[in-house]
Amino acid sequence: MVKPLKTKVASVQEGSIHDYDDILGYFNNKKAQQDLKSRYHSLTFVTTGIEAYNGGQTTMLHLGTLLAHSGYDVYYQSYVPQSQASLQNNSEFNYPNYQGTCLAMDQLSQHQSDIWIATLWESGYIIKNLSGYKLYFVQDYEPYFYPFGDRYQLAQKTYELGLHMISLGPWCQKMIQANCQINSPLEQINFPVDLDRYPYSQREFNSYSHKKCFTLAVYTKFNSPRRAPINLELLLNNCTKILNNRGYQLEINYFGTDKSETFINGNNLGKLTQPQMVSLYQQSDFGIAPSMTNFSLVTFEMMSTGLPFIDFQEGTGKYFIPNKCCFYTRFDENELADLLIKLSKNTNSLQQATNNARQHLYSITWEHTLRDILNILTNLPRKN
Repeated sequence: MVKPLKTKVASVQEGSIHDYDDILGYFNNKKAQQDLKSRYHSLTFVTTGIEAYNGGQTTMLHLGTLLAHSGYDVYYQSYVPQSQASLQNNSEFNYPNYQGTCLAMDQLSQHQSDIWIATLWESGYIIKNLSGYKLYFVQDYEPYFYPFGDRYQLAQKTYELGLHMISLGPWCQKMIQANCQINSPLEQINFPVDLDRYPYSQREFNSYSHKKCFTLAVYTKFNSPRRAPINLELLLNNCTKILNNRGYQLEINYFGTDKSETFINGNNLGKLTQPQMVSLYQQSDFGIAPSMTNFSLVTFEMMSTGLPFIDFQEGTGKYFIPNKCCFYTRFDENELADLLIKLSKNTNSLQQATNNARQHLYSITWEHTLRDILNILTNLPRKN
């Protein structure tokens, strides 16, 4: 099996202007001019390298692979220092048997493409200066990656540069429409789930009524406010005490964070591979994966295996999860404790929510997402 390689540059940088020394020439306020082709065949995602365990880049690789199978020449162009061998290795680790060609940073000034696709906001500034049709694959509302300040404003401005934007799901589209002066197309594609990689497993929900210990699979990132790690740890710490006083225990298994980090409670399982995640979900009673901006693939992956999912009203889940497919609470330890005990005694509601979720997931597969993106690509404006 391919082993992950560490990258020198973080996927989201938060240092000084010298983070951008190699690409300073691309940053300006000039609006993008679309270069139309009579036929679009080559397609290049521009990315901050390829980082192992990176969900957004895994989505990019999955989408790129489907487009390669659909007849496009697909490339993944890094704009940060990372060797081609490392790019290829981590691509294979994130999405085995991916299709497309990885290009190191030294190819950026030479590579030609009919279509360029920005990913992180920085790449929006890069591709607007290049020759070709310019798309922007928006997987998050990226100003929220930062405190209010220069990077916040630079990220927000990319939605006003004239790039043809494609929002993954409805939330990013809503945020851009509400906060930006849009002067270019803004479309939406389906937020998908990979049912084959996260197979459904039937559960014995009747056993929940006898449980005195609830096992939680909890996805978060220790240093990412978008995954609410501090709020989550405080919540689960206090909830554990409440449950203990009522005769219950809570086993908390965190994942998605480096093993070197220390949570105030529970077990830190580290960053898990896809088979390890499936195994964890099958051994857990409930899944938790907070999303404060856009959404996490992990949520649908948990639900795909039949794991009952608990979400938070303060997050963005309501934009993606239909009614009666999961269980909502607030970041309130008393509410969460009450909910866990209530659900353990009402196994019919667990079975019904799981059935509803499974039915919904069949309607949002990657086949749906591929149809959406192919429809956009087929209808791009063309040169006469």
